[in-house]
Amino acid sequence: MPKIAKELTALAVSKLKAEGRHAAGGVAGLYLKIIGNSRSWVLSMVMGTKLNKQGKEVPNRLYLGLGSYPEVSLAQARDKARENRRQIKDGINPIEEKKEKRADAVRQLGRNTSFSECAELVLVIKERKLKMPSILLNGVLV
Repeated sequence: MPKIAKELTALAVSKLKAEGRHAAGGVAGLYLKIIGNSRSWVLSMVMGTKLNKQGKEVPNRLYLGLGSYPEVSLAQARDKARENRRQIKDGINPIEEKKEKRADAVRQLGRNTSFSECAELVLVIKERKLKMPSILLNGVLV
């Protein structure tokens, strides 16, 4: 179980400049990850175990991105982190669930697309792959 850090305020979060992971507090495993000018919320959690290279069982650590700062505020990040922790307690892997939702959305989008729209999309993709300049032969674009 990760240490519960001192709760940071929104002002303290906005003043953080040093690169690395900064514990936000309030929820175990919630960090603000700073790399260069990029800032994002990350939830570090353990779900189950896995075998390491030596064949020993070790905790399976998962890292879930919760969004970029400041688009996702400190309060929103804490709410998302609490929700994901509840899912883990219920035996649901939040990362796998997120992948399933994304795949369902793609499948649903495919169901709403007509054959002619798909054909046009394929033609555009194939045209880009050819990378050959178009030429005119007898007034016809080839």
